Amino acid sequence: MVYNLPFAVLKRSYRRIHFVGVGGSGVSALAHLMLQMGYEVTGSDCQSTSVTEGLKRAGATIWHGHDERYARLADLVVYSTAVPPENPELLYAKERGIAVLTRIELLAYLAQRHDSIVISGSHGKSTTTSMVATAFMAAQRDPTVVIGSVLKHSVGSARLGKGTVFICEGDESNNSILQFKPNVAVVTNIDCDHLDFHGSMSNLKSSFIQFLNSPPRNGFAVVCLDDDNIRSLMSQLQRRVVTYGFHPDAEYQAQGRRLNSEGGLTFEVHHRDDGPLGMINLRLPGDHNIQNALATVASCRGMGVSFDTISFALENFPGVYRRYDILYGNGVYVIDDYAHHPSEIQALLSAVREVFPGRIRAVFQPHRFTRSKNLAQQFPPAFIDADEVILAPIYTANERPIAGIGLDYLNRFFQRRYNERKLKCMQLFGDIVDYLYESVMPGDVILTVGAGDIYQVGYELANRLRRRDSEIAAGVDLERLQESIGDEVAFHSEENDAARG
Repeated sequence: MVYNLPFAVLKRSYRRIHFVGVGGSGVSALAHLMLQMGYEVTGSDCQSTSVTEGLKRAGATIWHGHDERYARLADLVVYSTAVPPENPELLYAKERGIAVLTRIELLAYLAQRHDSIVISGSHGKSTTTSMVATAFMAAQRDPTVVIGSVLKHSVGSARLGKGTVFICEGDESNNSILQFKPNVAVVTNIDCDHLDFHGSMSNLKSSFIQFLNSPPRNGFAVVCLDDDNIRSLMSQLQRRVVTYGFHPDAEYQAQGRRLNSEGGLTFEVHHRDDGPLGMINLRLPGDHNIQNALATVASCRGMGVSFDTISFALENFPGVYRRYDILYGNGVYVIDDYAHHPSEIQALLSAVREVFPGRIRAVFQPHRFTRSKNLAQQFPPAFIDADEVILAPIYTANERPIAGIGLDYLNRFFQRRYNERKLKCMQLFGDIVDYLYESVMPGDVILTVGAGDIYQVGYELANRLRRRDSEIAAGVDLERLQESIGDEVAFHSEENDAARG
C-alpha cells in the first residue's frame, strides 16, 4: 500500500517518482524511503556508483547519464539542487506540466507529517542524526529516519517507521533548513563555511536563528554552548532552548572524560537541575563525538526517551560510513573520514593522536574550488597533528573551475608551513596507494580525508594489506607443511635404518 502523503506533494494517483541526481547522499536516501513506501522509483545520475548500485538492488530503475526520456513516465520529478537548470529531464518535466520538487521540499513535507527532529549545524549532522535515530529505535519508538550518510548494520540512509517521530538532517548550505518546521531544532555548531551562498557570517547566523525559532510553542531548540558563534546569538532565540557541552553553564554537561578500552571515550552526563544522570561509553574518540552524544541526550530526553535507553544506544552505536571508518587494523590502521573543513580535520587528527602513538599519515582531498579558495590559509594548521600530509587533486563536486584555484594553489599554502619530509603532492590515486603500501611501517595510522572519492585510496590500500596478510599466512603455512614433511621423512628414514640394522 502506498503511504498517504499530503495532497500538495503527491496525488493518490501518483505511482512513479523520478529522481534526478539520484547518486547524491540526500537524494538517494529519499529514493530509498520512497521505495519503502511502495512507490515505483527511477533515477538518473552521471555515473554508476556504489550508491546507485545499492538503489538498483533495492528495486529502483537507474539510468546513467541524463535524457528527457527518463522522465516521460514519471508522476513526480525530484531533483538535487546541484543539478543544473538546463538538465533535460527537468526541462521536459516543467514543459509537460509534470510535478517537480527539490529534494528538500519533499523531505520537509514528509517531516511535517510527524513529530520531527531536524539536526543541522556546520559539522556533525550525520553522526548526531544517526545517534538520535539509534536511541529512538532502542526505545522501540519505530522512527522514520533520513540520513545524509549511511548508518551501519541497520538503517542504511533511510528507514520507514510506523511511529510518530521523523528524524532527519537539515542542510544549512543553501538555507533549505528554513523549509522545516520541526518540533525539535538542533544546531551542533556554526562555522565559517558556505559563505559563497550566504555572503557573510552574519547572514549564516541569521539563517540558524530563524531555524532555531521555527519549532512550535510546545517544541524546543537544542544547541551546543561550547560554540562561540552559537553563544553570540542566544539572546535572539525565542523558543525554549536546551543547551549541552563541556561549558559550565550547559544544561547537559560532560564530566570525567577519559579514554576507554574500545579506543573511544567514557564520560558522565550531568544535568543542571537533575544532577548526575549516568555514564556513557562511546566507541568513538574525539570531544566532538562527546558533543554529538550530548546533543542526542538533550534531544531524546526532551522527547521522552529515558537516559538509560539513550546510554545503551550510544554504547552500541555502530557508527556511520565515512566517519572514523576503520577499514583495516592489523598492526597498521587505515581509517577513512569525511572531514573536509579545517575544523573537522583538526578535530579528527586530534582524536587520532590521542588514541594512537604511531605515525599519522593523512591523505587529503580538498573539496570544491570555492572552499579551497576561501579556506586555503586555514587548511595547513589543521594538519598540525599529522606526521605526513599527502595532497590529492581537488574534488570538484561538479562545481565550475575557478581560474588559478587548483592543487598547486593549495599546495603553496602548505609549503609555507611544512617541509618536503612532511608534505607530498600527488596527482594520481594509484600512485598514492603504491607509495603508502611500499612505505608502510608497523604502528602507522593512514587516514584518507575528504568529502569526495578519496575513500577509494583507503579501500584499495586496505585490500592490498589484507592480501599481503593472506600471502604471509599462506607462506607460514607452507613452511610448517614443509617442516612437517621433513619431520615425517626423517622419522621414516630412522625406521628404515632401524629395520635394516
